[in-house]
This record gives sequence, C-alpha cells and structure tokens, in this order.
Amino acid sequence: MIRDIILIALISLKTNKLRSALTMLGIIIGIMVIVLMQAAIEGFREEIKAQINTMGTSSFVLTRRPVFQTGHDWEKYIGRKRITGKLIPIITRDCESVGGVIPILNDWNEEVRFKNKKTENNVRITGAGRGWIDLSGFEISEGRYFSDNDYEYNQNFVIIGHTVKKTLFDVFDATDEYIFIKNERFKVIGEFNEKGTKFNEDQDNFVCITDYHFEKLYGKADNIELLISAKTQGLLPKAMDEVIMSLRRERNLKADDENDFEIITKDEITKKMNSIIAIIYLVALSIGGMSLLVGSIGIMNMMLVSITERINEIGIRRSLGASKKNINFQFLTESVILSFTGGGIGIFLGVSISKLISHYTKYSTTAPFWTIATAFLVSIVIGLLAGVYPAHKAGNLNPIDALRQE
Repeated sequence: MIRDIILIALISLKTNKLRSALTMLGIIIGIMVIVLMQAAIEGFREEIKAQINTMGTSSFVLTRRPVFQTGHDWEKYIGRKRITGKLIPIITRDCESVGGVIPILNDWNEEVRFKNKKTENNVRITGAGRGWIDLSGFEISEGRYFSDNDYEYNQNFVIIGHTVKKTLFDVFDATDEYIFIKNERFKVIGEFNEKGTKFNEDQDNFVCITDYHFEKLYGKADNIELLISAKTQGLLPKAMDEVIMSLRRERNLKADDENDFEIITKDEITKKMNSIIAIIYLVALSIGGMSLLVGSIGIMNMMLVSITERINEIGIRRSLGASKKNINFQFLTESVILSFTGGGIGIFLGVSISKLISHYTKYSTTAPFWTIATAFLVSIVIGLLAGVYPAHKAGNLNPIDALRQE
C-alpha cells in the first residue's frame, strides 16, 4: 500500500510539472544557498587555519596595532610608538625564554628581471633574517637556504618563489642564474616549494633576500612587525610576559599605563576569526531560512489547491474503503516528495557551484558531508510541516460531500 501511495503521489506531481517545479523553487534556492555558503565558509576557515599555522605553536607577533580594529580605534593606535629593528637586541637581551626574534620585512609591487625576461610589477620582496625559514611555513624544493656565511659576508643571494621561477625560467633550472631587483644583481641559490593561491593572492609570487640587502634596497623600515618564538611551546606564556615587561621598561610606561603595542597569538586570531565566521553563518542561515520559509508556504499552498482539484478523487477513495490515515499519508507523502526533491536539486546545485568556484578561482570550497546530510533532513522536515495541515484537511473531508462535487 505504501508503494502504491508513493506511486500515486509521483504521478500526481508529474501531471503538473510546471506547478511542481515552481513550488520547489523556494526550497531549491534555500538549500542551495545554505550548502554554498557552508562550503565557502568551510573553505575560508581552512584557509585561515593554514595561514595561522604558519606562525607555529610557540610563536607570537609583536605589532603596533591589533589585527582587528573597529570604529575609530585607528585614532587610538596611530599615535603609538613605532616597532623598529632596534627592539630586536633589547628583546634578545632581556627575555631568556625567547628563542628568536625575526623582523617581518616585505615590499610589494616590484619587478624582477632575468636577461630579456621580466615579471610584472607585482612581485613581493621579502627580507629574511636568520631563522626566517623555520617560522615562515615555507620549505626549499630546489637548492638551499641562506647559510650563516651568507649572512656573515652579506652575499648577494636570492631564493625565488614558484611563480617567479615559472615566469622567468619556465622549466629550466634557475639555480646559479642571476636576476635583477632594482638594478641590483642577485644569484639564485634556491627555490621555495609551491604554496598556491590564498584569498586570491598568489603566495608564490615573491623572492627572498637577506634582511641586510632588503634594507640596502629599501632603507631601514621605521614601522615593522616582529615574529618572536619561545624556546619551547611550554615557555610561550613566559616569553610573552618577558617581552611585555621588556618593552614597558624600554618605553618608560607607568604601572597604570596600558601597553602601547600589541601581542598577537595564534589562539587570539583563531578566536576572533571564529566569532566572525559565526556571524557569517548567522547571515547565511537567515538568507537560506527566509527562502525555505517561502518554499514551505508554497508547498502548503499547492497541496491545498491540489485538494480542491482532487476532491472528487478523495470521495471515491473514501467510498472504496480508504481510511483517513490513508488520505493523510497520501498528501503528506506528496508534500515530502516535493520538498525532498527540491532539497536534492538545491544540494546538487550548491555543491556544483562550489566546485566551479574552486576550479576557476583556486579558492578552496568544500561542503562537508554533515552539511549535505543536514540539508536532506531539513528538506524532509519542511515537507512534513508544510503537508500536515493540507493532509489533515483532506483526511477530514466528508466522503458524501466530496462525491457531490464536480
């Protein structure tokens, strides 16, 4: 009997294809938006996580301003003292739990040349101090990194990213070749492993020189960030306290003065990003929820219209022995099939669009299995809720009155 009821429901929906399709439209859009937004958010979360993990578990950043600012906070931070390289020997001297201090030196929009080839004016030049490779998250795929002798004798060496290597050298080995940065000649001693694109930014479109040559080309930076690592992960809290006390002494801050610098940790960034993602989730669910609400109302309306059109059929079935439960189940099944089918189409479109986004933008979007399973479950629940009242109304029709209707 259940099989027959489902078959009748399918035939009924097939008879009114256009109306059924339009009825499912709200469910399709709602489920599609939820799946698509979930995939995008998960991709965003993974990208952020990968970026944060490059800091390492025992590292933190000393900076002039916090990562996230709201309102007129910039007015508060603009007057702060700058972070400069002069603080490095002070921190190294005062903080016994600190294992290393590395300045974060970058200059964007530079051109790199090799013979008659050149890049666009969009290459990032990174100045790397001793130990930069251990904290950067990059690895050497060809050649080597700077040695102590390279730093000691200020060698004109450079390590290039995959994009620069591909642009200037194609498939040829770049090691021991010479490139030019701001008319200064550098010998290529290595190539970094490929990182790909993150947040629509090519992570491999850069070259790395020593901090000495960076300051030689661009001058001493008067406002930088310092990447500081503790000797061990367990010493991280102590290292942070030591850095704070050292800078407060250096800047003659009184006991009741607040810090005029920021200590940024991986956990802090993660916590803030999770709160931002939660807001994005709420917005996405609100948009998808409104569409699902409209879709459920559409299904209920269609089922009520269907009852009016098939009232004679209901009377015949009741006169032949069908119970109220049979009629209830009949219309409830049709409602669930409508919603479930719409949900399936919405899931398919959401996953497909997310894959297209990943393919053409190189931005990772992944719809987790639990999202798809939840979307199907939501579709069934909406079908049940939207079909309860129409099914109840159909089942309570008086068979004699129903047979009288044309």
